[in-house]
Amino acid sequence: MRVIFWGQMLPKVVESVVSELSHEQQGSSRKLQICIQVDPSVRATEFASRYLDEVIRVDAFSFDALERKLVERRDPALLVLDIWGLLFAENIHKLMQDLRPAFNLARRTLVLMPRLWSGDWLSSPVLSALKRNQSGEFLPFFKRLVEAFEVLWNTDGPEIYCLQSSPTFELLEFATGRSGLNPSHFWGVSFLPKECRNFTARFSSVSRMTQEIIRFLSLPLPRIGERLEQESVVPWVRSLEADVLYGPVRSRSVLRAESSTSVLESVPEGFQIRTPLIEQGLFNVNCGWENYVRTDLVKKQFWALPPAVLARTGKVDFPSYRAASWFYFLALLEHFLVSETEQLEQGRQEIRMKAFPSVFENHHIVQADEGVLG
Repeated sequence: MRVIFWGQMLPKVVESVVSELSHEQQGSSRKLQICIQVDPSVRATEFASRYLDEVIRVDAFSFDALERKLVERRDPALLVLDIWGLLFAENIHKLMQDLRPAFNLARRTLVLMPRLWSGDWLSSPVLSALKRNQSGEFLPFFKRLVEAFEVLWNTDGPEIYCLQSSPTFELLEFATGRSGLNPSHFWGVSFLPKECRNFTARFSSVSRMTQEIIRFLSLPLPRIGERLEQESVVPWVRSLEADVLYGPVRSRSVLRAESSTSVLESVPEGFQIRTPLIEQGLFNVNCGWENYVRTDLVKKQFWALPPAVLARTGKVDFPSYRAASWFYFLALLEHFLVSETEQLEQGRQEIRMKAFPSVFENHHIVQADEGVLG
């Protein structure tokens, strides 16, 4: 059985999944052949892993190439599709419609996407603190999310699943060109976007997303001639709980003054915490994302669409600082719109359960090792 990873917004996640799969399949008969799509401009050495069976060098919008890869061998493949990048295209509905043949050709599809907030994001207390024009920039992305989800929900593919999550911390680092989201320093002045200084955000870790994808790949496949229950055919949506906390900036003197006990009590169990620290005495200035993003990325288009896609979607004007602003807003929603009490309790319950339990129940599977990975 092959698994094809398609999309390039979450490269760290794909690298982590490939690494985990290679470790699990060492010393045993391999049951999964790993294929990964990469942009033609990416250096081949970055994907020179001995665990990869195939590197497909086409852009993420080459859906015809995806369809050919899904049918070029006798057995259909599993598809892990990252649609984070598709949301930067204006006509997302058209692109998702173009993906429908791939959904029908794949044996099973897992779609990676942002959490679908419906209209709840409009009531977020963070939104009122943003500039009106900035909040208006977020509206198209949430509309596109809804449009993408509608297509997924109404597609009669063999099996389609959605894994919704907050952005990974690495994705925001990629958008800003800054490691750790530490303050930028210029002439003795520390700059940090006011959202980073004033609000706590929650991100999804690469490790947790890796675990969920591995569980998806471990799901059992129906035997030849077996008919799928309707419950399995309908898209099954799972929301991944965030596990990385990024808090407001704190000076080192304040951090030393706090007792270790109070710090530990303020961090929920199972969460990583990342707080940007500054040296005492530096003058700190709130800034916008445009002033924080690395200079060589400010005017650069964060997501370049191929000419064939531009002909259908129109010009895309979305520089890196706008991408960073949207990613961070998604992480803020994760903190403000999910009740902390309910989220932690739900997280503890889900840890005890296998992901996608309805499929296990339909096939009377007790252990995950009865699935594809064996």
